[in-house]
Amino acid sequence: MELEIRKLTPDLAEEYARFFDTTPHWDHANRDELPCYCVTWRNDDTYVGNDHWYPTEEVRRERAVQFVKSGSIQGYLAYHGGRIVGWCNATADCQGGANYLRNYCPIEEYRADIKVKSIFCFVIAPDMQRKGIATRLVERVCSDAADDGFDFVEAYVNKEFKEFHETGHDFRGPLAMYEKCGFYQCAERDGRVVV
Repeated sequence: MELEIRKLTPDLAEEYARFFDTTPHWDHANRDELPCYCVTWRNDDTYVGNDHWYPTEEVRRERAVQFVKSGSIQGYLAYHGGRIVGWCNATADCQGGANYLRNYCPIEEYRADIKVKSIFCFVIAPDMQRKGIATRLVERVCSDAADDGFDFVEAYVNKEFKEFHETGHDFRGPLAMYEKCGFYQCAERDGRVVV
């Protein structure tokens, strides 16, 4: 399949938001909880007080566009036929989020002398799922991380992956995908794994 992977840049902010506007990726009864715009996993310096859980879709969208334009949301978009079909949030600048997820395993917090990029989540268009898009996104994250001098790429997954239609919320990707890409388990507790 022809697939182009692009690093998210400020000029793609509106395209990014439109992808979330139109791509089903969460299964909630309350429409205001859709879509997420991936505003949770962003640069640490954007968290001020309790300004974290944005109450409406409109506010989340507005913040997402601002965060993309400022470089606070980082990751990769997958395009097929000129259309965005996938998203992967990958950054080294959300250490608070990474430490929060590592805490479940537990695994030690980041050390200043080790450079780690974290993969937090994926959104793949429903009609394009199970075609290897998430795998291609992971491969690009790893390739760029190696080129940029990172020591590790890390992800936080559920050991038992459930398809979107089963749970509506397993947005981290399956453990098998990461293992296929060369990741190994470095911590596990209660079905949560750091790879």
